[in-house]
Amino acid sequence: TRSHLRFSPNPINSPYLVNLADFVSCSNEAYVEKYDMLSCLKDGGTFLLNSVHSGEALIHHLPNSFKKALAQKNAQFYVIDAVNLAVQIGLGNRTNTILQSAFFKLNEQIMPYETAQDLMKKYAAKTYGKKGEHIVQLNYQAIDKGAEGLVEVKVKSAWKKLPVEAVKVDE
Repeated sequence: TRSHLRFSPNPINSPYLVNLADFVSCSNEAYVEKYDMLSCLKDGGTFLLNSVHSGEALIHHLPNSFKKALAQKNAQFYVIDAVNLAVQIGLGNRTNTILQSAFFKLNEQIMPYETAQDLMKKYAAKTYGKKGEHIVQLNYQAIDKGAEGLVEVKVKSAWKKLPVEAVKVDE
């Protein structure tokens, strides 16, 4: 699913898609190998990747073409392991709330994170209240973990010189 979101204090009546985004998020790390996830990211934009990899293992795992594009765009790069966070909390494979919280933490120009966090928790109570206080508390934890679980990955300028892997052609 690709979503094009715009935020404004005023109504937005725009039928067109976003061509250059300040923020791009990828919830499935396999997509960085399959798709050009950075073509619409603005210079200096922020990219968030949901990945079970971290540190040097993450850097080794990422394709050179992806790392090169991050460096060429002077991007800020963040990773969150929403999959394992959801499991630890007790949400199974439900990562949406964690990723939503991470989005708001990285985009405080939309609204202060504390405001977003408060609104997300109020909505979680309203949405899941009938399912019981335990479910509401699980969602509160997911909201908190979304901000706490973010890890910044330093984009190295040396990545601009990385050789790009050959394009795979299906036969």
